[in-house]
Amino acid sequence: MALRMAMRRFSSKPVPLGLDSAQATSLKQSLNGFVGNVKSFNFGRFFEEKYFWEKANVGPFFLLLFFTPTIYRSFKDFYWTRQLRKLSTEEIISDRYEWLRLNMIQDEVEAALISRMPAGGVKSLELGPSSPP
Repeated sequence: MALRMAMRRFSSKPVPLGLDSAQATSLKQSLNGFVGNVKSFNFGRFFEEKYFWEKANVGPFFLLLFFTPTIYRSFKDFYWTRQLRKLSTEEIISDRYEWLRLNMIQDEVEAALISRMPAGGVKSLELGPSSPP
């Protein structure tokens, strides 16, 4: 109940359909002013020496100039981290397939050798007599 009363108190007054509210009108005017400023921007006038040092808002320009190496390095690190992570995943999968292929070959060789084994097994090779002379 109290929440509904607070919502009603702080909400804006209803505006009939087809009419603009004061907030919408001020928002449209500020947006139109911003779009007009962007459209009227002229690089030649902005970088003209007298205008640049006396009237222009040069803060964003110098911030961009100052932080360009950091921004570039961050994007470069982000790109290469993603690429190497993808490459690492592909290498892991490739290594697993290679390991599987080698083990399958080893199993086939062992199976072929076991099939040729003599019935009694392989006798151990004895070099010299088993007891001293």
